[in-house]
Amino acid sequence: MGFIKDFFTKRPKVEQEPVSPPRPKPSAAPNKKGIQFDPGLVDNLKNDHSHLVTLFGQMWELGYQANNPQKLADLVTQFKRDFQAHLLKENVKFYVYLEQNLSDDSTSMDLVRDFRTEMNDIAHAVVKFCKRYSKPHDMKILQKHFPNDYQQVGEVLTHRVSLEENELYTLYQP
Repeated sequence: MGFIKDFFTKRPKVEQEPVSPPRPKPSAAPNKKGIQFDPGLVDNLKNDHSHLVTLFGQMWELGYQANNPQKLADLVTQFKRDFQAHLLKENVKFYVYLEQNLSDDSTSMDLVRDFRTEMNDIAHAVVKFCKRYSKPHDMKILQKHFPNDYQQVGEVLTHRVSLEENELYTLYQP
């Protein structure tokens, strides 16, 4: 799990108790129809990423490595809930805003649509993983399947977070 561990070490240290999702910053509300630019949105989405990465690391450390199937199931359930809340925020506030404001730029719109479609595919895989592990399993079953499933989801998520933060979020401008 080397690259996943490397990615986690660049993020805030894993806490012993699950962290709460970050509170959204208030948004600006000009008198314009549609989704308005929110100067704090990208930072809020990045905070969500840090929170989700922390939870993901806790699944491994506090659940799987600690041989605690109940804790693992609880963390997976929290991760699923917070992941879906992040996706909803991203879909409603971020992607809709970009689609409104980049409608005259077909190249950028194609990029945004590709990112959005890919995220939907990733979301399905993550939710499937979460559904599988949101109930406690015997450690023998976990030892057989969880490490590989965890690594696959971790690879996809770390790659996606990096792309969003370094490329996609740069398109979000007033």
